[in-house]
Amino acid sequence: MAGKPRGSETVGDAVRSLVALLGIIAAVVVAFTAMRPDQQPPAPVDYSGILDRLRAEYPYPVLAPTPVPSGWTATSTEHAAGPSGNRWRLGFVTDDDGFVGLEQSDGEVGSFLDDRLDGFTEDGASEIDGATWQQWIEAGDKPDRALVLVEDGVATVVLGTEPYDVLRDFAASLES
Repeated sequence: MAGKPRGSETVGDAVRSLVALLGIIAAVVVAFTAMRPDQQPPAPVDYSGILDRLRAEYPYPVLAPTPVPSGWTATSTEHAAGPSGNRWRLGFVTDDDGFVGLEQSDGEVGSFLDDRLDGFTEDGASEIDGATWQQWIEAGDKPDRALVLVEDGVATVVLGTEPYDVLRDFAASLES
């Protein structure tokens, strides 16, 4: 089998080799992409029953948005009552696939906020319906933002991937 002597490859040989290599890489990428399960959005949750129960049991005004912003879906809820306080969380996927969450606690407010705002720095304040909410921002290229209100021993945190104006509108929609 006689071939070209070593060192006499042409530009065409190099191009053909490169095309073959790129074809193999493309086939591998397609195979791995096809094997990944489709990422499904989180399932919606109906939090109305939990909200009614917590409003009856908790010693503070349990807040929720009224109405839920158009195109937003509630996807998570969590609550716990105990010696360290009464906590409540409600999470939403927004109409542009962002996230906004509401959290409240009447426990040790300082440690609750330290936990929730780890990696955040203060970023001013917003006046919403006569109350002053502290603004917080996370470090990084795509930072989360938070609005925090502490009143009567209850910490309320509105946190998410959305800009402050969206978080402020959400905070303004909260009712007990």
